[in-house]
Amino acid sequence: MGTRSFVLVTIALLGLALAGLWHWHASREHTLLVAAGQKSSQAFQLAEALRSVISRHYPEIKMEVFETRGSLHNAKLLDEGVVQLATLQADQATGTSARLLAELYPDTFQIVVRGDSGISTISDLIGKRIALPPEKSGEYEAFWSLANYYSLTKESLREFTGTERTTDWLLMNGDVDALFRIRAPGDASILRLIQNVDGRVIPIPQAAALQLRHPALEAGSIPQGSYKGRPAIPGSNEQTISVRQLLLAREQVSPNVVAKIASVLFEHRRELMELVPIAGQIATPDASGQTLVPIHAGVRAFWDRDKPSFIQENAEPIALMITIAIVTASAYLQLANRRRKKVMDAYNSELITLSQRARSAPNFEVLDECNSKLAEFVGRIVHETERGRINTAEFTLFNFTYNAVEDAIKDRGFQLERERRSLSGGAFDRMTSKRTTGD
Repeated sequence: MGTRSFVLVTIALLGLALAGLWHWHASREHTLLVAAGQKSSQAFQLAEALRSVISRHYPEIKMEVFETRGSLHNAKLLDEGVVQLATLQADQATGTSARLLAELYPDTFQIVVRGDSGISTISDLIGKRIALPPEKSGEYEAFWSLANYYSLTKESLREFTGTERTTDWLLMNGDVDALFRIRAPGDASILRLIQNVDGRVIPIPQAAALQLRHPALEAGSIPQGSYKGRPAIPGSNEQTISVRQLLLAREQVSPNVVAKIASVLFEHRRELMELVPIAGQIATPDASGQTLVPIHAGVRAFWDRDKPSFIQENAEPIALMITIAIVTASAYLQLANRRRKKVMDAYNSELITLSQRARSAPNFEVLDECNSKLAEFVGRIVHETERGRINTAEFTLFNFTYNAVEDAIKDRGFQLERERRSLSGGAFDRMTSKRTTGD
């Protein structure tokens, strides 16, 4: 194989290896644990719908959705690395590894009151009984942030806390006068409560002022007729506080995996809406990056999916550089081979000269010198081989030449030995002849 062909084959094999590595990384199975709040919540239902649709389009992504106590619990699980994804209200603090994947829908603060409670405004809650979500939950903390703004204290209210099922029962049984939840308008659980207790939702005004204290809060409304069309409940668009429900992922989750999840959220939204209608409100994060939580790199990869890659944008310069690299490598290898050939020729020339000198050696002293030089030459070759300057094939060639020189030295040694014996035999004959003549 020629030098140029060798370089091309090497580069091709390297490219195939990189392509194989990329394919393995892109197609290998990923398991993601999702903290999604209570099973009755819209966040949990949307997470389950997302799991179902992702399994159709990207079977290598396995999602497991877990019930939790709510946003505060979800934030803790995500920060500790127990889960890889979590639904979270935007007003909850997040850890340094949390990254934004999508804005799911706006949640609204809703205070449901019994029809016979006499409560029409937040101020009317003073001295009343109210059912709240479990203590240390995100919804519980959110209520008291709201209550403090309106100068409501624990002394001025009679609070009862518990799970959704418990607090629902308290309201329907008449044990409390009001109930606080953070849900999207039209939520099925709140609709059931309103129907059972002839209830209504009361307005929560001054959202803009509350936003000064809590930037994640926004002005929202519960549209007229969200829970009943005739008569309409509420009877008009009801002011309230809104907070966005977010889908977060840990920064360590592969951008390639997050990009696939983003593609389902934003390109297969209709499939999600068939399972959970509220999926129609899913929104992409602000591309400018002006979000309360940093945007995940995988979302940016999804945004840039139609942009030409770096290689595509710079195909011609890259091709030119590869060509230059191949030509340069080929030229370097050819130059190195020529230098190597010169060195080999010099060694071979030295052996040939040594062989010629051995064949014409006039005596044993010269022949011994040739033998010593051959031994010294072998030592140099072995040293060069150990340093990698001579390869196995070249060493084999030297071994063949060495044997030829060694044979030449031996042959010349036999010749000199025969000549010496011949001379010694002639001298003995002359001495014998003289003795005979003398007698």
